[in-house]
Amino acid sequence: MNYSKPIYTEKNDCQDCYKCVRECPVKAIKIEDGSASIVEELCIFCGHCTEICPVGAKKVRNDLTLAKLILDEDSKVIASIAPSWVADFPGVSEQRMVNALKFIGFTAVSETSLGAEVVSKETGRLLNDAAWKHKVAISTACPSVVELIIKYYPQYVQYLTPVVSPLMVHGALLKRWYGPDAKVIFFGPCIAKKIESDKNQDIVEVALTFKDLAQWIEDEGINLYVELPNETEPGLFEPVHSGLGTLYPIDGGMISGIKEDATATDISFMTFSGSRGITDALKDIDIYNGNNTLFLELLSCNGGCISGPGTRSKESLAVKRYHVINRVPLASKTIKNPTISMEAGDISCKFIEIKPVPVRKFSSKEIAEALSAVGKLSSKDELNCSGCGYDSCKEFAIAMILGNAERSMCVSYMRKVAHDKATVLLQKIPSGVVIVDDKMRVIEANRNFATMLGAETEMIFDANPGLEGAVAEKLVPFHKMLAAALNTGEDQMERDVKVGSKKLKISVFNIQKHKIVSAVVRDLTIPEVRNDEIARRTKDVIKENMETVQKIAYLLGENASKTEAMLSSILETLSPDEEQ
Repeated sequence: MNYSKPIYTEKNDCQDCYKCVRECPVKAIKIEDGSASIVEELCIFCGHCTEICPVGAKKVRNDLTLAKLILDEDSKVIASIAPSWVADFPGVSEQRMVNALKFIGFTAVSETSLGAEVVSKETGRLLNDAAWKHKVAISTACPSVVELIIKYYPQYVQYLTPVVSPLMVHGALLKRWYGPDAKVIFFGPCIAKKIESDKNQDIVEVALTFKDLAQWIEDEGINLYVELPNETEPGLFEPVHSGLGTLYPIDGGMISGIKEDATATDISFMTFSGSRGITDALKDIDIYNGNNTLFLELLSCNGGCISGPGTRSKESLAVKRYHVINRVPLASKTIKNPTISMEAGDISCKFIEIKPVPVRKFSSKEIAEALSAVGKLSSKDELNCSGCGYDSCKEFAIAMILGNAERSMCVSYMRKVAHDKATVLLQKIPSGVVIVDDKMRVIEANRNFATMLGAETEMIFDANPGLEGAVAEKLVPFHKMLAAALNTGEDQMERDVKVGSKKLKISVFNIQKHKIVSAVVRDLTIPEVRNDEIARRTKDVIKENMETVQKIAYLLGENASKTEAMLSSILETLSPDEEQ
């Protein structure tokens, strides 16, 4: 594991469920020794795996300690808080949130949505510019989407609007407003922002989640729902409130801001969120040749940032969306402030830091060899059950070739391996074995069992190896013992049964109480078995005799002791004259 990366796996907690493989939109998971790890080169840092891991083995890097250290050591630290905070802290006023952060020690609190408004303006300008020759334009506000496009759709990089994210713009603005020595700490719902911060620590020192913010507030002993010690302070976002930038956390929010600056009428605005929605929207988008330019606002999280992996609110998307929309009129009232410059300098980018994922082609022979390793020798063997986490057996085979998957991930293969092992053991064991279900149908039996029951049963075994599905009442002479074991759930029953000229020793065991029972059959007419049985019974007799002898000795000793005590008491009562 690598604790320095935004997402990592706590190996000791990972339990072979493969849910992260199944849910990861880009399959950026490597299974090694049964444990799932993140492949950074493949990851788009959407953080979905941290939400769906059933045992919490997928972890988000904890940067809270670093943030506290920055606040302790620096005199000027500004909080940049994402506008979706209203959905994560419902019922908390702006004044109280600002005052809580200032009480912790922040110099000022500012809304990241101010940077979003600059991004909207610049994106609108680009769309109006005749230099934009493409039929498609893709938003770059979501860093996870940018990672997805560059790594997996490099042919669409030309469609990315060359503008940095709202956080990077806001960080640059804060450095301009408060001085280059000011430190910026971000709070938001996004894990991908940690990647941005890691790469641009001269702009944003550290990116925290809303979960981190809630923890920090709790650590300071602050209750956001009661009056704070500094409640009398104004508690205003600095230097100004944002306007339509507050809509960025919901799908379609960015478009609302862009439309104010994009005056061209030949632009069709669309929004898609969630990995499935995005991949469906991008399918063959390069062959689009309509009359209008398509602007695609893409957000990695379903419904937008309000459902990001760094959030803690469990309210419905509709309610979260309401919290965000309901705040816009208030924010718009104070958007105009002529004394504040919203010029952030050059906010363009060329997306050269991220490398595309190499596309490797594998021949049908290579894939067939990988499939054969898990017992899939023809297309009929390819169940495509997704038990391994991959959508098809061929995808699983490719993952094995790449070293990201193991054979043991295939459920049908492991079931077959387990069955084959059990079958080999069953057939090699010298005793006869039969396994029966609660409907008194044979699940499996070995040849020795059929041989012990006679030639007719052997013929049936030859026609139906294992006797699967045979009716126990018609086939097994001691079927009443099996039925009794199923009914009572008794762990072990033993009895000697005569079948023809043979005397059989029957031992019945429960495999699953009231569901499955097994009988082990030994032929006592065979000298070796008879000698073993005689030796066992002799040991039992010796053990019983020894226990009896010990009991007799105990009783004799106890009786002798009582007799001695009685005689002594009689002697003690005799007078000296009587003794003479």
